[in-house]
Amino acid sequence: MSDVKLTDKPQDTEDYLRANKAQLASADPSHPVFVMANAGSGKTKVLIDRVARLLLRREDGRPGAKPDSILCITYTKAAANEMLSRLFRTLGKWSIMRDEELREELSRLEGRPVSAYETDDLRAARALFARALETPGGLRIETIHAFCARILRRFPLEAGVLPGFAEIEEEEAQAIWQTVRADAVLKAAEVAPEALNVLALEGGHDGADVALDAMRYQMNMYLEFAEQYDFDQDRMRAALVDGLNAPEASPSEILSLAMGEEMPIDALREALISLRASGKRDDTRTADAVEAALSEEDPVRRWECYRRAFFGATGNPYKSLYNAEAGKDDNVVSLFATKAETGSEVARVDEVAAKLKLAETVERTSALLAVGLDALVAYQEEKRRRGALDFDDLIRKTRDLLTRTGMSDWVLYKLDGGISHILLDEAQDTSPEQWELINALTNEFAAGQGAERQQDPRTLFVVGDEKQSIYSFQGADPAKLRAQEQDYVRRDSTAESQTMEMSFRSSPEILSFVDAVWNSAPPIDVAAGTHPSLSAEGVKHTARRAGQEGLVELWSVDERDEDEDADAWSRPVNAMRSSSPKARLATRLAQELKAMVKRGETVWEELPDRSWQRRAMRPEDILILVRSRTGGLFDAMISALKAAGLPVAGADRLKLTDHIAVQDCLNLMRFALLPERDLALAEILRGPFVGLVDDDRYLYPLASERRRGETLWSRVQASSDPDVQQASRFLSGLIANKRKPPYEFLSEVLDVPGADGKTGWEKINARLGTPAHDPVEALLSRAQGFDASEPSSLQAFVAEMEAKLVEIKRDLAAPEGQVRVMTVHGAKGLQAPVVVMPDTTAGPKSVSSTMFDVDGMPVWSPRKDSDVPAAELERAIANAKAEEEFRRLLYVALTRAQDRLIIAGHWHGARPPGYHDRSWYALCQTAMNKLGGDADEYGVHRFGDLPPKLAPSKDGRHALADLPNWVSTSPDQPGSARRFGAPSSLLGRKTPVLAPFSQTRQERLRRGRIIHALLEYLPALPKEARIDSADKYLARLPDLEDGEREEMAEAVFGILDAPEMQTLFQPGGRAEAAIVGSAPELPDGLIVNGRVDRLVVTQDEVLIVDFKTDQPAPESPEGVAETYRAQMAAYWAVLRRAYPGRQIRTALCWTDGPRLMFLPEEMLLEALKGAQSVV
Repeated sequence: MSDVKLTDKPQDTEDYLRANKAQLASADPSHPVFVMANAGSGKTKVLIDRVARLLLRREDGRPGAKPDSILCITYTKAAANEMLSRLFRTLGKWSIMRDEELREELSRLEGRPVSAYETDDLRAARALFARALETPGGLRIETIHAFCARILRRFPLEAGVLPGFAEIEEEEAQAIWQTVRADAVLKAAEVAPEALNVLALEGGHDGADVALDAMRYQMNMYLEFAEQYDFDQDRMRAALVDGLNAPEASPSEILSLAMGEEMPIDALREALISLRASGKRDDTRTADAVEAALSEEDPVRRWECYRRAFFGATGNPYKSLYNAEAGKDDNVVSLFATKAETGSEVARVDEVAAKLKLAETVERTSALLAVGLDALVAYQEEKRRRGALDFDDLIRKTRDLLTRTGMSDWVLYKLDGGISHILLDEAQDTSPEQWELINALTNEFAAGQGAERQQDPRTLFVVGDEKQSIYSFQGADPAKLRAQEQDYVRRDSTAESQTMEMSFRSSPEILSFVDAVWNSAPPIDVAAGTHPSLSAEGVKHTARRAGQEGLVELWSVDERDEDEDADAWSRPVNAMRSSSPKARLATRLAQELKAMVKRGETVWEELPDRSWQRRAMRPEDILILVRSRTGGLFDAMISALKAAGLPVAGADRLKLTDHIAVQDCLNLMRFALLPERDLALAEILRGPFVGLVDDDRYLYPLASERRRGETLWSRVQASSDPDVQQASRFLSGLIANKRKPPYEFLSEVLDVPGADGKTGWEKINARLGTPAHDPVEALLSRAQGFDASEPSSLQAFVAEMEAKLVEIKRDLAAPEGQVRVMTVHGAKGLQAPVVVMPDTTAGPKSVSSTMFDVDGMPVWSPRKDSDVPAAELERAIANAKAEEEFRRLLYVALTRAQDRLIIAGHWHGARPPGYHDRSWYALCQTAMNKLGGDADEYGVHRFGDLPPKLAPSKDGRHALADLPNWVSTSPDQPGSARRFGAPSSLLGRKTPVLAPFSQTRQERLRRGRIIHALLEYLPALPKEARIDSADKYLARLPDLEDGEREEMAEAVFGILDAPEMQTLFQPGGRAEAAIVGSAPELPDGLIVNGRVDRLVVTQDEVLIVDFKTDQPAPESPEGVAETYRAQMAAYWAVLRRAYPGRQIRTALCWTDGPRLMFLPEEMLLEALKGAQSVV
């Protein structure tokens, strides 16, 4: 027997009695209540109980509230449907209960004695089910968007919307926006080309689209600002200048003055003499920048050169601009003293930089207004013309309808008799605009006539949890919940505040761990001016399941594996390495989860009589939570679970066109429209509908024997192979159907049996399995909708599917015998006996906001280094709030667990310990240390005891078969006469072996990669653009310190600017040039396959250069490592054969110096003689 009853019903402890009292008080409909409810504390039950009590007869005999007078607002449609279903179950159960049973049920609900319920009370309770069903329009349990749509349809003229308006999804709204955005850009190209140029330069290869898209999502801020100044560009610019305390002058005017008459040119030229005479590093750097600036006539280029004397590559000022020898010159000191507050060039340049930043912000924001306001206005007009409202429109127009003078009094008067009780669920996710709407409704509760018309007190019920507010990207502001509570309680003396601390979901160990994580988390530093740090209130959870043991595990982070990428040749370029930290963690977790199920480790299960028992763990008990579907871990986890033989539900969200079965279906249409599309046809031939998977027999002969201009389709038609002939008949049928509507085309392929007697559905299931069913069904649904709304055209349907990112959502709320892998956001409201958190080692992300509201003014600041002080503060506050939400997301993840919580993480970053110091992992480790969790020999820390084991179920429903040995055994590789080898491996391993995880090695490798990348891309840019591009590249690398960025930039520009290095970057030079070939001097059968950092080919010679970042660099070629010599010798040998008659020279360019070191030909020949092995 697999299930053994180990405990009875939990005891009614003092904590439970206190929690039950709080629930009864919260559900009491006689007064308004604000409830702060911990995760798992039963808030949905309380909300449903309150609705039920509102409907019941009152204690004094008065009738209960009418069903249509209750408005219950939820966050999602799924939550609304769940609440409605649970309420109808309750009312339906009452309708068939015996008298005594019903009296006991009502007594538990209301806290009144059983004897208090008379026959009339019971009759009224039984009638509620029928009354609710017969209510016109049904019970009003709906999302706030559904409520707004209903109000606007009732008062369209008052709201200024078209009667019968259509609600559009984001997909359609985005299509409208893209059209008006393109029109606005074309218009700006004619009437405001300078403004459009500013947007295009900031947007890079995306042009103006990035800025305009960001503007759309903060549309209200921009439109309200523009309305204040009647959309007058000059007035708006003046307001920005005044509000930011910016100079009136433009950036070009500021630089013309600062780099012109204000520049002490004579004094600088005199200072150059002392700086050059010293020759020290700081002096030379300053002199180079000053000299370059003085040689420039253009103010902008002069400024770019001149600022390099004062600021490093990352924008931070240098601590010293000269050394002691040059400091003997008073002129040098007066110009470049960094501690001088006024009078020096340092102070003047700081002032110019500050003015320039303000002026550029005004110019940038004004340009955005000049181009973008037309797009915003056109967007609103186009929606109005179509009679369409998006989700934001629904909220905004309903808010305006209920709050603005004029029609609002009439509308509220008409609504007043219809809404008596409002219940707001998930209040922490309510945006400020939505609160304005709620307030407009509840303010009327206390208004004279409305109050007089009501027998019952009119009430507001609000339930939420600040700790679970994780939707700031949708406008949620958890601080608003507390502010609303305080304001309402102050205005209404009958209002109460309740706290629900008891969790009915999680075990005591998990709740203690959650408390420790939350309460030991350090305050969040805003890192801006004197703004105070952000810190959360302490939290306390009590457990209803006080006697049921749980377990929290914290796994150690495995060190990064520096082994070579063994499967690089066979692995697709976009696939994750099997040795990557994420793949290794996913494999380790999948194997352990399978072992846990196989060993019969147990979880708790609640029985219908509310007692609990242990049973063997099943796959559906496991919920794996990640922060994001992107980044690789999500897919790696699903793949590892499948490889381990565990049933897995797949992704909870899927981009429709990313699924291979959908692409198979679209390929049928692509081919029908254009049979000459060889790639589409090749994919069809190998796909499930045709199934010619033997490339050597089918596809290769068909494709390889084509003559010039011959298509694959013509080869298929001409083939005599019976299988190919059958495929040809199928494909001809597709061409014959190309004029059919998309839905009819697909239905015939999927539903009608082919020549082999199988339908398309059967072929898809045979090849791809049942997970492919949902995406193909979604494609069919899209085709059906397209046929109803658009001209029936395969071409138009394929074009739409390729242009739009259609996402389908799969409901994984109810486990179906499978492990679930979800994002934390997607798992909100769910729970599972075993929760696994593998995505914990990364730190909080910086906000990507580029638009800031500064005292009612829009400010566009696309990068941190472009922030003016006001935007800098706003960005810092936004980052701090993002970190707060980062921690709240952790709280949501932790509280999904019922019995067991496994916290793991993959190596993150370049340095030990492999996780960010503000990551979830760091917070959990602090909590585990605080609780004193024990570690086993594998480094797993545990708080709580391992569960007992029970035999798995005998029904075999979840029996797991061991995979055969051949699955994990690599096939023997066939012998080959050709061997590919890296040039540096010719001499075997002769360099000293460093510890693979040592900090020194990690830093060396990282430094080398960054410097190589800069030397690859910067030479192709104009000289004046190189510094800015390097700054941007280095600024995007968060793991670097400012000093490291400056040192790397100096190393790179030391090479780029050195006169002796210019030969490397002359015309004819190429970066990262591939060299593949053989030579007589190389071992037999060896084909060299490598890349050289720089290859310069002229009419007379070929120069091979590799950049080396070793520190210190050797003084002579004799000191060069043998592997380096072998590498260059192999390149030399191959290119000697490729370029006969030209001189082939090899050189190592050491960044430490810098120094260009040519290798003698004799040394290269000697290195080739020592070649002894090939990889």
